[in-house]
Amino acid sequence: MDFREYLEKYDAQAKINTLAKRYKNKKIAIYGAGQFAQEIFENYDVSELNIVAVADKKFENPSKRKFLEYNCIPPEELGTIKCDVILIANFDYDFFISLLDNQILYMQPNSNIEVRPLIKLTFKDLFLKK
Repeated sequence: MDFREYLEKYDAQAKINTLAKRYKNKKIAIYGAGQFAQEIFENYDVSELNIVAVADKKFENPSKRKFLEYNCIPPEELGTIKCDVILIANFDYDFFISLLDNQILYMQPNSNIEVRPLIKLTFKDLFLKK
């Protein structure tokens, strides 16, 4: 299953809409600008999310800080920017949540910021959809 099929099967737009309601008037940073994130941003409406930055390792090089129209930063800056939540836009979100908790946000001004996946399978997704 490719990313497009995965996102369609697990109703990505409904999950994005739920996050938009949950984080209304909150500043959101996105961690991840790879193929999975590209698929989400190009094919789903994320306009209701107040995205203040997109972080990715590839943005460590200032000449490569381009991802659609978003402010792009290296991951190390996630601990210092003003945001309320970080959403992981990566298929392997558990790895990145651990990375943020243990290395990037640890002992930073934003160390207590909420971190969660942008798109995550739920119990219902795993066991009720075929």
